[in-house]
Amino acid sequence: MPIQLAKSLKLHRDKVWSIDCSNGMLATGSTDRSVKIIDASQYKLLDELDNTVHKKAVRSVAWRPNSYVLAAGSFDSTISIWNREGEEEMDNSWEMELLAIIEGHENEVKSVAWSHDGAYLASCSRDKSVWIWESDEMGEEYECISVLQEHSQDVKHVVWHPYLQLLASSSYDDTIRIWREYDDDWESAAVLNGHEGTVWSSDFEKSETQLRICSGSDDASVKVWKYVRDDEEEQQEWICEATLPAVHTRAVYSVSWSEDGHIASAGSDGKLVIYREAQPGQWKIVDQQELCHGVHEVNVAKWIKINGKTMLATGGDDGYINLWNWDTSSTSNKNN
Repeated sequence: MPIQLAKSLKLHRDKVWSIDCSNGMLATGSTDRSVKIIDASQYKLLDELDNTVHKKAVRSVAWRPNSYVLAAGSFDSTISIWNREGEEEMDNSWEMELLAIIEGHENEVKSVAWSHDGAYLASCSRDKSVWIWESDEMGEEYECISVLQEHSQDVKHVVWHPYLQLLASSSYDDTIRIWREYDDDWESAAVLNGHEGTVWSSDFEKSETQLRICSGSDDASVKVWKYVRDDEEEQQEWICEATLPAVHTRAVYSVSWSEDGHIASAGSDGKLVIYREAQPGQWKIVDQQELCHGVHEVNVAKWIKINGKTMLATGGDDGYINLWNWDTSSTSNKNN
């Protein structure tokens, strides 16, 4: 089996909504309003951020690249920014301090994400908007440089391209929008239509040679979209290159594209599914785990790196974080 459960951690009293990993440290956000910091290699809880900071569920967490700065977006319409105390000394102690509270959204913050260089923080909300924030080097001061309001419904998720200053947002309006910087402002570069339900999540391919994104939807499908070209009006043209093999029976809440080219999806049906591209535009199921959080829904699945090893992390309604070993050697000949 290419995926096997390595560790199951009961960290939260309620639903786990979000997971992010950097420098071997996992951050998790939950309906119980807390954020937990875990040393993923030792399965050790290092810190629990003050759960009085947010008045409602923590919906999204994101590490700033190459730092210990963490953003947490909440249903209370705010974003908290944290940093590790004593980071310069790099001692064995671990405690996060609150740097800032960002306000601006008029409703629940659904997702936060840092650009690949850490220059921008994006956030999205039930208020139908996407905000782009610029911060100082210390991560203490934040200025909103653009408010993007072209979605017609609740915006569920934002994700940056791993190398380019491109942002994707997924929405209750059944679309994905691609945003780019243009003349010192941000604009909608493309609208991806094709899902027949809420788009809960999307993730860019980790490639420097082609531009693609995958998406998961309330319509139980996972799709791959490919950039084709810019037209004369300078809008990007994207096509739906593939709809992955149908295996989910209910909403797909989370998709994640690994560095080695595999896509993971998870959702309301409790399944964790791994796909690989057998040939251009044609995808195969590598493996799937039924009920990977028991009878509970799976809200997030994310590829992570622990000590150079690729793993999968999932979080569910049961309050658990499950860490899955990933064996690529068993995928090369399966389902050909």
